[in-house]
Amino acid sequence: MKIISTLLVLFVAVEHFYIAWLEMTQIPSEKASELFNMPYEFMEQKRVQTLFSNQGLYNGFLAIGLVWARFAAPDNILFLGFVLIAAAWGAFSSGNKSILLKQGLPAFLAAAAVIAA
Repeated sequence: MKIISTLLVLFVAVEHFYIAWLEMTQIPSEKASELFNMPYEFMEQKRVQTLFSNQGLYNGFLAIGLVWARFAAPDNILFLGFVLIAAAWGAFSSGNKSILLKQGLPAFLAAAAVIAA
């Protein structure tokens, strides 16, 4: 179970590294426009790029925290809790319930595996 919990936590971390990369380096792009369900023209605005870049930095911090916690404090689910809260808030504030499945479900499964291990 320890290996499964580690793999699940690392999956969540990789997901957030990917989101951070998208938000910090790929705005604007057709791929980001499609993934974030926003018009490309909107993403061309400098203010929007700045907001996405800052949000990406926070996603990168979440990813780093997940990796650190997994190896420095393997029973700690604090950063997984942060991901769950972020997924819930993102789904609520954007009206996009798929965020709960894309980000919340992997974090929930990882937290359950860490607790079970």
